[in-house]
Amino acid sequence: MLPALSIATLFGWGILISTFVHPGWIGLNHIAPGTDWMVFYGAVRSVLAGNPALVTDGDAFTAYLNQSFASWLTVPLAFRPWFYPPSFLVLLLPFAPLGFVGSYVAFQAATAGLLAWALRNRADQPRLTPWIIAAVLISPSASLNLADGQCAFLVAALLVAGVRLLGPRPLLGGAILGLLSFKPQFFLLVPLALLGLRQYRSLCAAACSAFALAAASAMIFGVELWLWWIPQAFNNLVSPDAKWLTYGRIWGHSVWACAVLLGLPERLASILQLAAILSSAAATFAAFRSSLSTDNRLIVLLAATVLAAPHSGPYDATLLAVAIVLWLAASIDTPRFRDWLIGLGIWMVPLLSPAVYIPAGRLSPLLIVALIGLVFGTLRSPAKFLGEHVTAK
Repeated sequence: MLPALSIATLFGWGILISTFVHPGWIGLNHIAPGTDWMVFYGAVRSVLAGNPALVTDGDAFTAYLNQSFASWLTVPLAFRPWFYPPSFLVLLLPFAPLGFVGSYVAFQAATAGLLAWALRNRADQPRLTPWIIAAVLISPSASLNLADGQCAFLVAALLVAGVRLLGPRPLLGGAILGLLSFKPQFFLLVPLALLGLRQYRSLCAAACSAFALAAASAMIFGVELWLWWIPQAFNNLVSPDAKWLTYGRIWGHSVWACAVLLGLPERLASILQLAAILSSAAATFAAFRSSLSTDNRLIVLLAATVLAAPHSGPYDATLLAVAIVLWLAASIDTPRFRDWLIGLGIWMVPLLSPAVYIPAGRLSPLLIVALIGLVFGTLRSPAKFLGEHVTAK
């Protein structure tokens, strides 16, 4: 398995390097480094310049990006709207004065460092932690996160740090998890996890930090963006914009996207996505109510978060990389072929994206289900359960 994992990792980093040297030489043509960071940077710079209306118009905003970054792009962007809640702008604010390249590098470095700290903090296996951190940060999903300039390091860091702090510092852990509200599809299962643990103080702390982040954005940037975003978010759930489906959602590896690409009608695909959300919520609640160790609960949450998300990209598989590395590290002394086979598949998920081009990528949700099943399978193994129980203590 290690040679296959190594080849996949090298291919992912080949994509990253070629994106800087000559986009499209290796793997998918990402057009230019940091095209998603252009969206983040362009949005925060626009609102700081007193032009929040630009951010609310997807076509006008795309034209602005194409004009502003014409010398950076190899071809114009087709459609890159801003769909994030205004609270994300608060987290981007410290990077705005650094310029595009400086902010791009600084954000990736800062969030990668935050993820490394989260993985080190209260780790179940301190002796393996440096290897766990290294594996996550060299994974194919990490290289694609760097290539696109995305925020998956930050999402993973908040989930890992928040869950691990729930026991010793429940208010801080809840407050950290509340910051995930900047990307709502990845915050969706957090309340279920906290309810499963009966961590009601943590739930209140999460709600308070989410509200504080939203209030800060309203105070800094005005309430107009929220008055636009709230109905926009609702409309994207019940009646998504056709251009967003064509240029955005279908290019991910969500249950909906994979079902549509497998030939299912959109209505049935939406029903399957809803079923994925409900089953992920049930799995999360059950995992956090059970006697699983903290890291095994975290693995379920990371995997279920990606499974439930109505839209996710190859960079979001960073959450899956953290999950599978933690899982394999826990059984490094008694490796099982089945675990490593599923691990290889999950490691490959970002390289099998977009599923529009790679049919094998349309089976990605099944790999996530398999990983969740592996974790729950430990509850049926007394020996393994005993080891986890001791570790958890």
